[in-house]
Amino acid sequence: METEKRASADREFEEASDLLAVQETLRGNRNAFAAIVQRYTPLLYSLAFRMLGHGEEAEEAVQEILLRAFRGLERFRLGSRFHPWLYTVALNYLRTVARHRHRRRGLRLVPLGEETDAVTDRGEHPGTALEREDGERLARRALAELAPLYREVFLLREVEGLSVRDAAETLGIPEGTVKVRLHRARQELARRLAELD
Repeated sequence: METEKRASADREFEEASDLLAVQETLRGNRNAFAAIVQRYTPLLYSLAFRMLGHGEEAEEAVQEILLRAFRGLERFRLGSRFHPWLYTVALNYLRTVARHRHRRRGLRLVPLGEETDAVTDRGEHPGTALEREDGERLARRALAELAPLYREVFLLREVEGLSVRDAAETLGIPEGTVKVRLHRARQELARRLAELD
């Protein structure tokens, strides 16, 4: 219970900090946006990397997302929460990039839990490492085969750690729809993994 209270207080503090940074930026203090850039760059990079599959493309995407957010800040409603708004900007941009890329060469998702192209030495037994890599390859393949509406909900909730409320705001859908899509995504992933195994 105490942990939940602390997490809730942390979220409220972060939301207040975001709103203050937005207000200061809108008043002409461009340095205030640096706090947003610092806080959200790792989160946006994680999302971009998982949707695009390449570190360089993800870095470029994060820069473009932050630029679009900065330019569109006047459209942000100050009574709203910033985090879901920024994720909406990010998701819209990443969908466009992925759609264009998919037409050119196909969508490539990265393994869950991997943030680099190189396999890191985790001190595992070689057989264990091969099993883990095989499992990640299967998970990546199963995730890539999900319908985009299920994949997005799964990535936002299970990989990015957004709450149901934030995922709903980001995607512009009711919370109940997020829960249904997440449930279906999990079922579909389990079914596909069983078939691939």
